[in-house]
This record gives sequence, C-alpha cells and structure tokens, in this order.
Amino acid sequence: IKRIARVAGDVASKRGGKLCSVDKANVLDVSQLWRDVVTDIITKEFSDVELSHMYVDNAAMQLIRWPKQFDTIVTGNIFGDILSDEASMLVGSLGMLPSASIGESGPGVFEPCHGSAPDIAGEDKANPLALILSAAMMLRYDLDRAEEAALLETAVEAVLDEGLRTADIKQEGDGCKLVGCIEMGQAVAAQLEKIEVPVEV
Repeated sequence: IKRIARVAGDVASKRGGKLCSVDKANVLDVSQLWRDVVTDIITKEFSDVELSHMYVDNAAMQLIRWPKQFDTIVTGNIFGDILSDEASMLVGSLGMLPSASIGESGPGVFEPCHGSAPDIAGEDKANPLALILSAAMMLRYDLDRAEEAALLETAVEAVLDEGLRTADIKQEGDGCKLVGCIEMGQAVAAQLEKIEVPVEV
C-alpha cells in the first residue's frame, strides 16, 4: 500500500495536485487499512497534493456524473479494474485510453488499455491514439519531459478536432471521416510538425 500511495502521490504532483483514494472502508477492514496508510503517506510525503477519499460505489457513480472532478485516482486492483473499464467508456472506447504500470524505481510499462488488440492485428483497424497517449504518459511520468508529452496530447486533440475517427469511435451520422490505424497515425505525425513549440504545460 505504501508503494502504491507513493507512486500515486508522485503522479498527482505532476498533474493537477489532486488525489482521490477509492476504497470501501465502511465495509471492508482491509479498506480501512488502505485509507489509513494512504492518508499517512500523502500527508507526510506529498504536502502539495490535496487528498480526498471516496467509497468505490460512489466513485463509480461520480465518474459518470461528473468525471472532471477527478484528477488522479488511486485504488486497489479489484476496484481499479472496474473503474478503469468504466472510465474507458467516457472517452468512447478502450482505443482512446492509455495506461501505465509505474513503480517506485526503474522504468514503467506504458501501453494502451486494450493491449495489443490481437483480434484485429494486420487489418489496419486498431485505434493508435491510446498508444500515442501512452507514449505521452511515458514522457511525462518516466522521463520528466512534460513539454514533449503535451505536444503529443495536443496533436491527438487536433486530429480529433479535424473529425478523423477510427472504427471504434466512429458514430453513424457524426460527420466525421472513417480512417484506419495507419492514416490516423500519419495525421498525428503531421499535426506534430505544425505545432509551434513551446506548448503550454
């Protein structure tokens, strides 16, 4: 729990400085331990991070009701698996959701939430945006290159603003252009060349 709390505190300090710890301390004894340890670590070691606590059932509802209230969420594996799948639908698809497995020391593992999508391998159908956004997370959280991370994120936003969509996020009648993995990746690369540095971080 201490290790996870420290990683969460570090991530929150590199984002908006708000950390919500999700548990079920009103029912599960182990969740009370979780809450106590997270509170101790964050208050002692991350004074710049604003810590809040939320029960998992409320967190699941709040993610749908008002997702922007959250900056960084820390929770155990079971609750995290559920909430991350729920959160993926807020952005339209698992193909839009980056993920990171970050430890206290050494490099993290950054990959799309959907993994390698082996069921559509070689068909030019996969959404590359989650992988690109995972690379942005690697730049920000592992390599301390926030400016470069912001460049990637800005390029992804620009491509979506242009109305390009892979099949997983395309909706009938949305007026957007259906593209494959290769064309979407090329469009992001083209946007990167257009962006003026520095991007506000």
